[in-house]
Amino acid sequence: MELRLLRYFEAVARHQHVTRAAVELAIAQPALSKAMRDLERAYGGVALFERIGRNIRLTEAGEFLLVRARSILAQVDAVHEEMQARLGVRGGRVTVGAPPTVGVRLLPAALAAFHRLYPQVELRVREAGTQALTGMLAAGEIDIAVVTLPTIERGFRVTPLFEEELVIVAAEGHPLAHQRSIPFTALVDEPFLLYPPGYEMRDATLRACRRAGFAPRVVLDGGDMDMLLRLAEAGLGVTLIAPLALGSARLAVLSIDDQELRRTMALSMRDDSATSPAALTLHEFLAARLVRSMV
Repeated sequence: MELRLLRYFEAVARHQHVTRAAVELAIAQPALSKAMRDLERAYGGVALFERIGRNIRLTEAGEFLLVRARSILAQVDAVHEEMQARLGVRGGRVTVGAPPTVGVRLLPAALAAFHRLYPQVELRVREAGTQALTGMLAAGEIDIAVVTLPTIERGFRVTPLFEEELVIVAAEGHPLAHQRSIPFTALVDEPFLLYPPGYEMRDATLRACRRAGFAPRVVLDGGDMDMLLRLAEAGLGVTLIAPLALGSARLAVLSIDDQELRRTMALSMRDDSATSPAALTLHEFLAARLVRSMV
């Protein structure tokens, strides 16, 4: 039995809702539903959930498994903490770099949990795109970075975390809002909102436009994540974005059906003996905390 499935099960059971659990776990809702079916099959086909309207609740078997799953996960986390304590981390400073989506949606909870375990370690955060973060790593300005794969630099330890489909978002009143998926060619006349230069999401947008045979009509160039979401909400334009970035924004979310638009996120750090014990400890902690199903 994979620990990943037990972690997914615990989140679904806690939320009593697959979609809300999927948002927390940063995976696609269909992938999480499949994982729950896999878990039920692993236990001989026993039903773990029953549907109540839009929510779900645990069956008697599910209640039993939840108690055991939480006990197992707590033991695994305790072993991890004990092993990390053996590294002798007594202090130090670690600087982490991340793109806006990860920096806003995932890092706060992870860094708060790390701080509770290692309050003597000073944490710093830098927010930038993959290109800039890779340069900062090489220059020693940051210790760890969350980057978009692939990266071409040598001498780094790279740990894949999760993969997600990229989507187009538009205002809820947009003419395309009623569709679940569209070809990218349908956006030829749409106004586009772009991330700043150096961000992978900007490059992915421009590549997708080229493959679709047009140059985007840009109405805003260089906005940060929250600005792009708010402007899309207000109807200024459309933007390509990772679902992790959406948060509570009220937007129409459109899949692209004529191109494979995905991104894979990974942890990256220098692979050398100069890496501090505090940085190594945080790297291992984040690798366990941020890892997601590769969907």
